Amino acid sequence: MNLKESFELINSFSKIDFGLGKRSNSISNDLETQKGISFPIEFKEYIDNYAPINNQYFSGVGNSISLYNSERLSWVMDGYNFNPIERKSIAGWDDSWFLFADEGADPIIVDLSEQLEYSVVYQAMHGTGDWQFGAIADSIGQFLVCIAAFNHALTGFNVEDAIVDNENGFNLHEKCASWLFPFISKYANNYYEDWLSVFENS
Repeated sequence: MNLKESFELINSFSKIDFGLGKRSNSISNDLETQKGISFPIEFKEYIDNYAPINNQYFSGVGNSISLYNSERLSWVMDGYNFNPIERKSIAGWDDSWFLFADEGADPIIVDLSEQLEYSVVYQAMHGTGDWQFGAIADSIGQFLVCIAAFNHALTGFNVEDAIVDNENGFNLHEKCASWLFPFISKYANNYYEDWLSVFENS
């Protein structure tokens, strides 16, 4: 699923204001020039045409996912590869890891060394001593569809509590689950458990 198709799908169910639109390609070009590299095709298209104008937040379990605006994209990633207090680099962050979102400070990246048609999206936990990234989507388009769907399930069904935590376990409300679980099964493919294993009724 390419980016255009992913946004057509998102717009078919989501009311969230993405604040997206055509951009100047100067941001991606400037970033590429700073390092003398070329971004993967999908990631460059995302920055130039689809990255939000303002930081965009998507509801999640516990922490929201913050999707960075294009002007926030930088080679200097505070708290990840750079300590802004001590003004020095932080060891352990690979130069090919490019941060474009986070979930409660857990980094969400693409690996720029993977020069493929689509950019696999990876996530790791912050504060564990080293970075153990695992794939959560086969493309940026798939990732955006999943976070938009999750947000819609938690906020778009007019239920008092979308998440039900009681003697029956930690579950997604039946009304929300009946939409989200089949949707993620269809569009997240092999990443179903990565997105939904938090819910005992998934």
